Amino acid sequence: MASPDNRFIAAIMKKLRSIIGQTLRIGEMLFSVEGFEPLEPKLPEGWDECVISAGTPIVVRIPRNRCKEYAITPTKDYAYVYWRKEYSPTAFIKQLEENLAKKYKEYSRAEVEPLSIFERLRFKKQVAMPLEGEETTVIGTLWDFPLRALDGLKRDVLQFGLDAGFGEMNSLGFGFMNLTNERSLG
Repeated sequence: MASPDNRFIAAIMKKLRSIIGQTLRIGEMLFSVEGFEPLEPKLPEGWDECVISAGTPIVVRIPRNRCKEYAITPTKDYAYVYWRKEYSPTAFIKQLEENLAKKYKEYSRAEVEPLSIFERLRFKKQVAMPLEGEETTVIGTLWDFPLRALDGLKRDVLQFGLDAGFGEMNSLGFGFMNLTNERSLG
């Protein structure tokens, strides 16, 4: 679980502490809670370059009315299409940056336009995941984002993305990111 809201995380941690040593059921699965450790991915201070890697697939949906802009021809009359590896990375980057700016604006109530944050990226793989209880398959992708030092609003928006998730459907576990120590991806 990740969230930019520290009070929410504190409430979850309090509840987890109260059930250590107990068994709980999620769906049909049983889990024994033995402990937990909060992770706080923070952009390093005074950094030159770092890499952010997708820990779970990033979901980016492109609205039907923007498909022509990205030279995408949907196979059916869907309201949106999931970004796929055969589409231009420009569509992925633009939709991702717009989504981050929108979520940041809603959370912080600050005026912010989409920012150019992702200048380099490396596609790793595409995955299709059926949503349990629905007749929907979600298309997500895994990426590495080598980043040069950012400051000001760009840094704040990027940190927010680390806390809240990249892309869409974060509440279903998509788009969670890891900060790695890799300096270069070659």
